[in-house]
Amino acid sequence: MSQYPARRDLVTLCLVTTLLLCGCSSPRWATEGNPMPKTQVATFIQTLTPSSAYDTPPKFLNGYAPFFPATEARTRQWGYAVVEFNVTADGTTSDIRAVLATAYPFAEEAMLAVQKWRFAPARKHGQPVLVRMRLPFTFRT
Repeated sequence: MSQYPARRDLVTLCLVTTLLLCGCSSPRWATEGNPMPKTQVATFIQTLTPSSAYDTPPKFLNGYAPFFPATEARTRQWGYAVVEFNVTADGTTSDIRAVLATAYPFAEEAMLAVQKWRFAPARKHGQPVLVRMRLPFTFRT
């Protein structure tokens, strides 16, 4: 009978360790409503403005991943949207437009998320400049 409490303690220890390790590590890919990993944004973002218009490109600072649209959750397992936007001289986003999407709700969620993102602006001769960007989003349930 003494082996059962020891086994329960071992299982509890394993669960707590797993939760701590999983909870402390940052996710490699974005999940809805959580902070976007900087490396993921850097990997997939494209600068549409010619490189002659800036010396250093904008750098993603912070923002949250879009939510999976509730209206699409019943009918789809996945979706995508491609969004274009400006990174302004103060690091905010403007003129956000969806250029491609599986369905409009995916585009809408991506645009809402990007609207709140912040960047270190692109610079030309040390001065911040406006740059046009494109970023694809993939949604999975």
